[in-house]
Amino acid sequence: VENECIGALEAERQWGALEGMDHCAYVTWSTGIGMGLCVDGRVLRGKNGNAGHAGHMFVSDNNDALCGCGNVGDLEGLVAGNAIARRFGDDAATLFVAYRAGHAKAIEQVQALCRDMGRALYNLIVTLDLQRISLGGSVFWHNQDIILPLLQGEIKGKLASLTDGCELVPAGLGLQVGDFGA
Repeated sequence: VENECIGALEAERQWGALEGMDHCAYVTWSTGIGMGLCVDGRVLRGKNGNAGHAGHMFVSDNNDALCGCGNVGDLEGLVAGNAIARRFGDDAATLFVAYRAGHAKAIEQVQALCRDMGRALYNLIVTLDLQRISLGGSVFWHNQDIILPLLQGEIKGKLASLTDGCELVPAGLGLQVGDFGA
C-alpha cells in the first residue's frame, strides 16, 4: 500500500506533468494537504512511508488554524478545504465565487490562503532544490486560474538562484491523478 500523494507523484512522473523530472513534487490542495517528493530521481518515503506529510508543517501561530490531526497552526489547518469553511464560514466553492465577484473580504482571504501555501511551496523548493511542482486536488483544480498566479507570485523573486528554475504547474493527469496513482 502506498501513500496516496506518493502514488500521485509516481503517476505524474510516469504519464503527467512531471514526466522526465528527477527533482520534483506533487502537491494536493483538497480536503487536506498532501505531498509526494522526489529528489535525485528517488521518491522519498521516509522511515514509516510517510515522507511528504508537509501539510503538517507549522507555519503560523493562528489559533483558528486547528487541524484534524490536533495541531494548531499547521498548513493543513490554515488552507485545506475543510479548514476554509471552519475559518471563514464559507466553503471553498463559495469563497472563490465571492472572490470572482470582487468581494474585498473574499479577495483578502484567498490571498491569505495563497500566501500560506506559497510559503510552504517556497520552503519545499529551497529545501529540496526542485525543478517542478505539479499541483492537484479539488481546491486547486477548480480554482487554478486564481490560485496558480497567486502562488507563483509568492515565490517569484525570492532567492532567485533556486526558485527561478522551478515551475509550478497543474497536474497533467487532472482530477484523475489519484486514480492513475492507485
